[in-house]
Amino acid sequence: MKCIILAGGFARRLLPLTENTPKPLLPVGGRPILAYITDKLKAMGGMERVYITTNRRFWHHFQEFIRAECAGLETELFVEDAEREGQKLGSVGALHHLVTKTGMHGDCLVIGGDNLFDFGFNEMTDFHRMVGASVVALHDVGTRLDASLYGIARLGPDKRILDFIEKPPDPPSTLASTACYLFNEEAMRSLSTYIKEGNPPDAAGNFVAWLCKRMPVYGLVFGGLWFDIGSKESYAEADALFWKRGRAQHPQ
Repeated sequence: MKCIILAGGFARRLLPLTENTPKPLLPVGGRPILAYITDKLKAMGGMERVYITTNRRFWHHFQEFIRAECAGLETELFVEDAEREGQKLGSVGALHHLVTKTGMHGDCLVIGGDNLFDFGFNEMTDFHRMVGASVVALHDVGTRLDASLYGIARLGPDKRILDFIEKPPDPPSTLASTACYLFNEEAMRSLSTYIKEGNPPDAAGNFVAWLCKRMPVYGLVFGGLWFDIGSKESYAEADALFWKRGRAQHPQ
């Protein structure tokens, strides 16, 4: 299996923190956000190759990160031709660009590089093998008000996604996408159709909404913590919690 980590954004809402540092490499609890993801990929084992796709402005930051944090992972940096907000490809556009340029095929784990979560990937891959279809990692955010901020899934009794809506004003559930997807080969091949039809290339949830109407896509709900680092407040909250966790695990 291969993995693509999406890290091509410019995170303007987090300025000035992201003026010279890409959001996935902001420190949380003393380590880059992305390091918590690569740790989980190492623990998972069996990963054939990891691609980190980013923009031209920040590529050298990720090059240093790979040198420092990715020992044991076959990791390749893929640079999009974008140096500012208006030039970026968007999440789905970046996926399609990478798949087209590399000729990638087979199942692929796709992860947003700015997310922090407790769950590991083995449960997700086991469920993927059981259902034989693509899987979206979900987290219950608890309230409809919070759900209106995210991509939200409505599940059937067999956990198949019946509907997926980006930031709905009237959410059908409180199950939010954590920007962690395990797409099977059929789903990956359909990226070109999605783009050719002129669908939105930005949020990956738009692709999930389109995909679940055409083939089975399942949702797997995970407990524990999840942070979508989208604001200075959520970043500060995550940083404080991870420092506290670190002190608890390594008391003086």
